[in-house]
Amino acid sequence: MTNQPLKGIRVVDFTVAGAGPAAGKMLADWGADVIKIEPLTGEAGRVTGLTLGLRADEEQNPHEELKDGNKRSVPLNLKDPQGMEVMERLLGTANIFISNYRLKALKKLGLDYESMSARHPSIIWGILTGFGTEGPAADNPGYDTVAFWARSGAMIDLCEKGETPLTPPFALGDFGTAGTLAGACAACLYQQAETGKGEKVMVSLYGQAIWDNAAIMQAEYHGNMWPKSRKTPDSPLRNTFKCKDGTWVMVSILTYERFYPAMCHAIGRDDLAGDERFCTEVAMREHKTELMDILDPVFQTKDYAEWDRLLNEADIAHDRINHIVDTITDEQAVANNFVYNFTNRDGTKDLLVSTPVKFGTPDPIAHKNAPLLGEHSVEIMTELGYSAEQIQAMADTGAVLVHK
Repeated sequence: MTNQPLKGIRVVDFTVAGAGPAAGKMLADWGADVIKIEPLTGEAGRVTGLTLGLRADEEQNPHEELKDGNKRSVPLNLKDPQGMEVMERLLGTANIFISNYRLKALKKLGLDYESMSARHPSIIWGILTGFGTEGPAADNPGYDTVAFWARSGAMIDLCEKGETPLTPPFALGDFGTAGTLAGACAACLYQQAETGKGEKVMVSLYGQAIWDNAAIMQAEYHGNMWPKSRKTPDSPLRNTFKCKDGTWVMVSILTYERFYPAMCHAIGRDDLAGDERFCTEVAMREHKTELMDILDPVFQTKDYAEWDRLLNEADIAHDRINHIVDTITDEQAVANNFVYNFTNRDGTKDLLVSTPVKFGTPDPIAHKNAPLLGEHSVEIMTELGYSAEQIQAMADTGAVLVHK
């Protein structure tokens, strides 16, 4: 089993939808005791799987497993003083609090950083927003489609030039931003252990998108604009080509002068190695359309398997352009347990994607099914010192929900 360096750390996970819960899932996979706090009706993300054409019920809910596996659940009515009392007891035992509720909602509940740190000065308070905590859009609603893809420019500038904006992949921005929040909170644990001091951690979908596109932003600042066309890329040696069998291959040469002669040899055109139009990157930029006109028909003379052999012999970075469905059974993904099977509550086998960090070995983390709504209420409240009678009384008044 993979090492879990966060064993002994407690996280109060007050999140909803995709990015926030995914951050909690990463911390849980790293060994933390992550306690999911949600409304008595359950947070809306529990049924997000329906949007993807998946089941989303107690017996089978694969998308919920992706975001909330390895956690425990206690639904609380935070508008009820007794529900908030349970929350306060939990926070008193926690190292980390994470949320992606809007700041005005947290402030109304007294769960904003200023209020919480006054009561729990050692807590690490992590917030994931759409657009950041400052500026005119600070309190705007922002799923990754809006904050990560649309406002950042990625939705229209990362597609083929002249085409309509791309249809953004579901939750891609969410899961990347989740990793940033989880890592940032984990980093603060050192300060907490050394000084007892908490910290305020802020990440956003918009900020993540800007960071992810940092290299392109710099290029555009200096006049190298996107979107691009594959017919006129920055470099034809960092581009896609269609092979004889219909397979597409991505070739990626970053040190142009070093690998240009090897590329010429691999494609059987040693005569191009000394061609002054192409033999330096500076010269190539003036003649890249001509080079593309040479390379495109050459790649269509051989199947991908033959190009794979030739490019490997030349030590040129490349790979087949797969569809996402191909990755489910990709031997490289399976060998590293990037994807693996788990068992649903109804006994059926299902696919799970592993969080990307491994400690010690590449084995998958032992997966515990995502908690049913209120599955651990009695267990957690007992740990906090409540008696069975107190727990039942609070369940009867609607301060807490206990799964039956």
